Formats: sequence, structure tokens, C-alpha cells
Amino acid sequence: MSTPSVPLPAAAPPDRVGALREDELTAFLAQPWNARLATVTPAQTPYVVPVWYEYDPAERVFYVVARERSAYVEHIRHNHAVALHVADDIHLEHTRVLVEGVAEIVEGPTPPAKSPRLHALAVRLARKYLGDRGPEYAERTMDRPRYLIRITPRRWHTWTGREWAPKYREPRR
Repeated sequence: MSTPSVPLPAAAPPDRVGALREDELTAFLAQPWNARLATVTPAQTPYVVPVWYEYDPAERVFYVVARERSAYVEHIRHNHAVALHVADDIHLEHTRVLVEGVAEIVEGPTPPAKSPRLHALAVRLARKYLGDRGPEYAERTMDRPRYLIRITPRRWHTWTGREWAPKYREPRR
């Protein structure tokens, strides 16, 4: 009996130092990295949670599906400012993308079974992150209400390589 395959983010990082080019950014964000979503609580404190995401290169936005009772949904209701951090924690180059942006609740709370858009995204995310087990997980949870959140970046910071950026290596004047 074989075990189900789970996709591991293993794409080799670019063999250089610096910001990611657009094609590298799109390829990197297509991998099943866990992102860290930072929101601001009503008490004005930071809150960070791991999330699955889908990046849409045509729109240059991220989509996240949140459970109905996820704390960060309430944070977004009060303050739309978010940060999303996606990092390769496997390779020494530690490729990463940090986005400062605005989150919008597009839909929900709605069970994905009642929303073609949420259903399709939930299935894609489950397959991306769970591999062969994804569709079974997705179908088992389709009646559980969720939110669809769109994150529109305002600022991007990207990096790859085994060296610091020159601005960090040069002595201060």
C-alpha cells in the first residue's frame, strides 16, 4: 500500500542574488508554501496566522479562504491593512516575498458547496497543499462556511540568494 503524495515546495531557487523577476515571482508563488498573514487586532496589536493562498498573476492579487470563525476575519473587518509573507524555508537561498496590502472580504460566510467560486478555489487549494488527499479533504469540508478574502498588494519586497542586499553590506555614512 502506497502513501498518498503530498506536494512539497521544492522548486530550486534562482542561482543569483537579488529581487525576483516577474517570471520567478509567479513560479515561486505557484508552489505550496504556507504563507503568514499578518492582521491588526481591534486592540491595535499584530496577529500572525499561517494560511494557504492562491496567487493570481493576471490580477496580481492573492486569495485566501478563511474558516467562518477565523479571528483574522474580524480583524480585517476593522482594519483592512495586512501583510502577507511567503518564504522558502527549505533552501539556503531563503527566497521570500513580503506584501503589504489591503484585504477585502469578497464573499461569505458561505459553504463552498453553495458557491461555485469558493468551491473551485477550495478544491484547487486542497490539491495544491495536500496532493492526492486534497479532493477528499475538500469534499469532506464543503458544507462548512468560509470567507473568500482578496489581498491586493500595495508594496512588494522580494529576495533570493545566499547573500545580503548591498544596502545591508555597505558601511553607513
